[in-house]
Amino acid sequence: MERMKRLKIFPWIPLTCLLVGMTGCHPAALVVPSYIQSVGVALVDNRTSYYGLDTIFTQAIIHQFQIDGRLPVVDPDKADMVVKMTLRQYVQEPQMYATNNYVLEYRLSVVYDLAAVDEQEKKTFVEDDNKIHSYFFYTPQYTGAPNMTMDQAVTQLAGDTAYVVVRRVLEGN
Repeated sequence: MERMKRLKIFPWIPLTCLLVGMTGCHPAALVVPSYIQSVGVALVDNRTSYYGLDTIFTQAIIHQFQIDGRLPVVDPDKADMVVKMTLRQYVQEPQMYATNNYVLEYRLSVVYDLAAVDEQEKKTFVEDDNKIHSYFFYTPQYTGAPNMTMDQAVTQLAGDTAYVVVRRVLEGN
């Protein structure tokens, strides 16, 4: 009889634990005012000598806002808030060489300025100057580690930077 009571309670234990665990799960609070209902991403201003970074970074930031989903992305002319980024510098540094002087690992870095502007109040929420973001990757000459091409690494750098930018704009981190 005692055992039957325990068996009837058992299915409820995992469900109860799941519900209790989920009570603390919620997205981080937005630091933008509640009247901001949409975000626009201006074309990134590429002041580096690397052709095409403006498109890659603009698409990555838009994609990251879409993944986040807390504010819809609209045309910058119609948005309540516009995110503007200026790429000041792009650096590609070898980190590790093979004995035959092939580069095995690179560090890609960008230096950028960031601004998030409230288009209704005409004030700036976020303004960062000379922020640096880096990404390390292994070249195809390095065996035994996941490797990628330079184009893949630049795309990954843009995606990582976009993640940081969206968190900075929306959460103030």
